[in-house]
Order: sequence, then structure tokens, then C-alpha cells
Amino acid sequence: MVSVDTIRAYTFAYINKNYLIKNGWRKWVIRKDGTITFFKKDKHLLFWYFPQGILLIKFSIPKFFYGTNAKVFNLDNASLIIKLVNHRIKRLFPSSSGIVPFENWTCSEIHPFTHLYADNVKDKITYLECLKKLYYPRLKKHTYPMGIQARNKSRSITIYSKSDEIKFRADNRPSAISLQDLSINNIENVIRFEYQLKKYSLKYQFKNNKKVKDVLRKDFCKSILQAVMKDIGLDNSFLYKQEVISKIKKEFSKVKARNLIEFAIDYNEKPEHFINAKYSKRTQGNYLRILKERNINPVFLPNKVNKKIDFTDFEEQTKPSLKFTILKIILLSALLRMYNTTHKKYYIKPEALTSIFTAEAYFHEDGGG
Repeated sequence: MVSVDTIRAYTFAYINKNYLIKNGWRKWVIRKDGTITFFKKDKHLLFWYFPQGILLIKFSIPKFFYGTNAKVFNLDNASLIIKLVNHRIKRLFPSSSGIVPFENWTCSEIHPFTHLYADNVKDKITYLECLKKLYYPRLKKHTYPMGIQARNKSRSITIYSKSDEIKFRADNRPSAISLQDLSINNIENVIRFEYQLKKYSLKYQFKNNKKVKDVLRKDFCKSILQAVMKDIGLDNSFLYKQEVISKIKKEFSKVKARNLIEFAIDYNEKPEHFINAKYSKRTQGNYLRILKERNINPVFLPNKVNKKIDFTDFEEQTKPSLKFTILKIILLSALLRMYNTTHKKYYIKPEALTSIFTAEAYFHEDGGG
């Protein structure tokens, strides 16, 4: 199933600064130009107010709704998220602020994602190793023991083992773990594929500003994921070594096939420094392009897998257990109680975020808290 993790959106509003300070908003000084901004964390929603009259929100949709971002939120129910956020906005700001409904805010960042299901842990590790070898056009690739991130300044692809991410946070950031995180079922074999689009990529790709109501749609997010899957070649399945060799032989002349087979074997079985020494970047790019044009994935499966993953199939492949159904009822009951209790004020201590290029950082991009 296609879903959305983090979303960031903004609107223009003019709010009295004294009102913000009186109601627990904290000051934040931007070092670059000394501008004073204000921020407030309301449960899983993070609000920022800028003196130019810009109100911004950032949060993880599944974490806001379920208490964990390990669960896939069904975008057919996006109207419920919008209603809940509008409820929070009305509670936080006076009616005189004239803030437009959340569905009409402008989206400046969105992280559509899907869960891919391996048959077992061994298969999951095999597929993660294949994904690390894949070529990611116009993105700088960083690999980690249980995942990969390919990124530039305006977009990134993050692929990792979801269960290992939860274990990592439990060991290194225990305060970031919720009861819901530890109670989620059926994620041991899940590979999470997340595409993070920021402001400039959104505007470049769609040529105009997108409202929240335009992006929180299953068809919109599915089209984005399909496009990026095609761009990196995941519309062509990973095959076994002999299957790749056989396919190359059928598609090309004898001499060309021999060169492409030699390259494919080196690309899969030799270290990166060896490949870069033997083939120029231009030659590598040409070989990869030629194979892609014939629908051949140059990366082959190094081990036998029980079931091959179709990366273009975004449908849910696991059935909810009775335990999860009970948990869902408890969560929904707690959600209803939450809105009947008195609002509490929360104190946020500024935190220096880990650089995105450290081994742990790709586990930290989980929205507004």
C-alpha cells in the first residue's frame, strides 16, 4: 500500500507574538541572519511561526494517527487526518488569526513510501544488498548495514529494514520509542521504500504549488513512487546471475553481449574501486543505460530467495492479526479520550540533529516527533 510519512506545509497568517509567548511558544534565533522565530510541539505536530507571517507545520502522519510510523496509513482516509489537524489548529490559535483550513495549506515537503515484503529475514538481507548495488541517477549514495540512502539537496531515496530501524532507536534513542512501535506485528521482513521530496523538487516536478488536499491522495503518491522506481530501474525485477546472462545473450550481438556480461559480473561481484579502475564513469553509464533500455536489471540476486519481490506491486501483503486489531481499537479509544482532556503545555529542549551523512542519520528522519 502507498502511504505518506512526513509532510510539511505552510500558510500565510499574522499572529500576535505576545500571544505565542503567552501560550508556551519558544523562541528560536536563526544564526544566519539573527531572525527570531517561534516554535511549538503539540503532541506529534511541530509548528513554526516566522515573522514574515508564515505558519509552518511538520509531522509524521502515521505517527500522529497511530503513535508509530511503522504502520502504513491508508490515504483513502486522508480526510480524517485533515479534520484532526484542523481541530488542533483551532485549539492553538484564536479565531481572529484567520488561518485557512489545513487542506488548503501549501505542501513544501512530502515523504511518500511503501512497504515491500520479503518472504523471510534472509531474503530481506539479500534484497537490501542488491539495492545497495543499484545505480541512483543524480543522487549521492550512502550505504549502511541494514539500509541505503541516495540523496541530493532537494530529494532523497531511503530504503531500509523497518524492524532494524526500531531496534536501532530502542538501543540508541530509547526516548524515541513508543509502546506502539514495540507492538507492531508483521514487520520483521519489511523493507521500507521512502521517497523524500522537498520544496524545490516538488515545484520542479509539478511546475506549481501543491495544496495538502492535492498531495494526500493515493493516486498522486502512487504516481510519484512509480516514477522513481522506473528512474532507478526497479520496474525491472532482480534476476539470478544465469537469468541475467541468458537475457543479455538473447538481446544483443555476440561481441556486445560478451562485453555487457563481463561488466554485469564485475558490477555485482567486484568492489567499487576495482570497477572504477577498470571502467570509466562514462562507460559505466553507457552500459547501465543500454541494459535499462532492454529492460534488464544489471544487479542480480547473489542468493536463492523463496519469493521474488515485485517492486511495482504496492498492495498490502500481510493480514492484520487479532493482536493488532485489538491494539487498533485501544489506539482509537485513546485518540478519542485525548480530545476530551485538558490541553497540556509542553516544553521542548532544542536538539542538535545528527548529520544526515552519518551511519545512523537515515533512521532519524521520521517527521515532527
